[in-house]
Amino acid sequence: MIIQPEFIVISIHVVFSVFYIIFILSGRSGLRKEYIIPIILVPLFGPLTALAVELLIMSAEAGNTPLDIETDAFADDILWKTVKRFHEQGDIVPLEEAIMINDAKTRRKYMLETLYDDPLKYLDILLMAKNNDDVETSHYATTSISYLQRSFQLSIQKLAVEVEKNPDDLELLDDYIGTLANYIESGLLEEHLLRNMRLVYSNVLDRKLAKIKNDQAALIEKVRNSIALKEYVSAFEVSDLLRKHYPEDEESWIESIRVCVEGHDRNKLLETVTAMQNRKISWTKLGREQIAPWVTS
Repeated sequence: MIIQPEFIVISIHVVFSVFYIIFILSGRSGLRKEYIIPIILVPLFGPLTALAVELLIMSAEAGNTPLDIETDAFADDILWKTVKRFHEQGDIVPLEEAIMINDAKTRRKYMLETLYDDPLKYLDILLMAKNNDDVETSHYATTSISYLQRSFQLSIQKLAVEVEKNPDDLELLDDYIGTLANYIESGLLEEHLLRNMRLVYSNVLDRKLAKIKNDQAALIEKVRNSIALKEYVSAFEVSDLLRKHYPEDEESWIESIRVCVEGHDRNKLLETVTAMQNRKISWTKLGREQIAPWVTS
């Protein structure tokens, strides 16, 4: 009986496939379970390719290759899904500690675990890690920062278009304001870009105040943003509106004092403190602590 070559190839493929499926399912392989599909469907070359990838992983673990298999796609959005498998393993250490770990592979692994949780929450550490001597650690940090910036920019662009299409939708306008505020406060923006974004924020706040002149949250944000832009004339005007509409609210007076201090206007500060002391204001403990340096002096 003559055995056909096709039968031999298929037999070898089946043997190798079964071997690798068992190897992967038992957790002894560096490959994930989804690799089983191409191993089965691609005759002979499927198992051979899996073996090649396995050897690459073993080489990386031995320190011969500093790059993990998945890091090539780090800039792609798919990474933010694949790193979940690290996160699910638990044993997460703080990112500050991860950066200090000597072992490069362990440091990269813990960075990915922590960043998957919430990159924005660890932005200060990411900015520090960006200049790390380890190329991969620096790469992870830089890519995470770029990812956050891109996410904010896309959200802002989308909201800007939607607000123009629906100018009377106050809920949409509030989302726009909130996203701009988060981006400004994130620490992602450098000085020049930060000023430009604050100018955009100022215009959007004006848009909200044009619709609701006494919106307290918008007035407070307008005061603070004007101070940040060093537009003290505008800040004083808006703080006056705050006190006019909310004379018994501590926030109105705290913001008014803030403008006087930042604007170095001593006379206006004395005038504000005097007016404040003649008012019946609902103070909280925290509010009293904030105004104490000027009231007691």
